[in-house]
Amino acid sequence: MPNDPLFPFQEIPSSRMHRSIVSTIRSPHFFFGLPNLSPASWNLIVDNTKERERLEFLGDALIGSTVSEQLCRYWPNECPKFYTLARSVLTANSTFAHLMCKVGHHDIKDPVKPAGDAFETILAAFHSEQGLTAFNDYINQYFLPLINCAANAYHDNRSVK
Repeated sequence: MPNDPLFPFQEIPSSRMHRSIVSTIRSPHFFFGLPNLSPASWNLIVDNTKERERLEFLGDALIGSTVSEQLCRYWPNECPKFYTLARSVLTANSTFAHLMCKVGHHDIKDPVKPAGDAFETILAAFHSEQGLTAFNDYINQYFLPLINCAANAYHDNRSVK
C-alpha cells in the first residue's frame, strides 16, 4: 500500500490508533479551536521567518512533552510501547493537518508538513504569551479526547489478537 501523508502509519496498532484519532477529529461532535494569540504574535509569526522557525522547534518540543505527560497521567499503567506509539500518532504532522483542516486553516489536499509546522508555531507563541499553565490547559482541553481515542484503539487492537 502506498504511503498516504494524511495516514502515514502503516503498521498496526499505530495505523488503527491514527485512523481513530482522525475519525474523532472529523466528527461533528469534536470541537477544536486554535489558541488565541495577540496581533503582535501573529505579526511576528507572519513577518519573521527566523522567529517562526524557532517557535516551530519549540512548539514541537512542547507538544511532545505535554502529550507525554498527559499520557502518563491519564493512562498510568501502560507499557512503554503504548506511550511511544500514542505520542507518535498524537503529535504527527498528519494529525496536526487534520486539526488545522477542522478549523479551516488547511486544505486537506495540500501537503501536511506546513500545516503541522504552523500548528507547532502557534502553540509555541501561545505558550510564550500565556505561560505553561494556560498551555497545559489548552492541550488538556483538546487532546484528552484524542488521547483517550488513541488508547481505546490501542486496547481494541490488543483484544483482537
